[in-house]
Amino acid sequence: FPEMNPSMDSYRIGTLLELVRSIAIKLAEQNLRVRVCVQGSMGVGIFTGTPKQLNGASTLMQRMDWQSGKGENNEGMVGNYVNFGAIGREHVVNAHIDSEGNQVEQDDVFILLCPQSMIGVESSIMGRLSDMVEAAGDRPVILVNPDLADKVSSNGQQSIKGRKERMEFADSFKSIYHFQNIYVSGTSYFPILGAITKLHPSEPWVAHQRRDLANNEGELYVPVLSTEDMPNGEMIMDTIDIM
Repeated sequence: FPEMNPSMDSYRIGTLLELVRSIAIKLAEQNLRVRVCVQGSMGVGIFTGTPKQLNGASTLMQRMDWQSGKGENNEGMVGNYVNFGAIGREHVVNAHIDSEGNQVEQDDVFILLCPQSMIGVESSIMGRLSDMVEAAGDRPVILVNPDLADKVSSNGQQSIKGRKERMEFADSFKSIYHFQNIYVSGTSYFPILGAITKLHPSEPWVAHQRRDLANNEGELYVPVLSTEDMPNGEMIMDTIDIM
């Protein structure tokens, strides 16, 4: 989706945060305790930083209008059913009694916003992410717009060491919802040929072709291909009729 694609000029962090807020509220309405997580600073010493797509995202997320104040629709939701954190084992909360003798309930679901490694930083997100998944056990960990590919780093930390294990871990996640535009090439974002969708964990992958309606009255997306696995570019281009 263009507004959620960091590589496009139309990228808007607000749209992504609104999506995450909507998911978190829906889950909380089902009496599930949700922890929304945005990765923190990565790297070592002075060579630390946060991916630019996530700069300030944690603060913005917490300052959004959750309608959680007194008398509002979701009164008391934030701090009870919705909480915030970063990525790492230490951000997984289990049921326990705190220092004041209060019962603290465990997190039921974790939503991780755009987990990714950084170019040039000698630290991969995969270690923190795998530790968090292990600590979560059988509780769902939802990744929104993840980028789990290795990045270029000066000492080859993300290109050689443990690459096989990182790839296997990344492949262990299952796509439950997907929307992606189809373009002529990977370097051009116009024209839009169609879209690839997966609308539910049990639904198939579907490729749609975009067609213009007559008299400039809009556009229509027509299903042209359905597969059990995500279709590759060759399959899609063999199916789509390019005018």
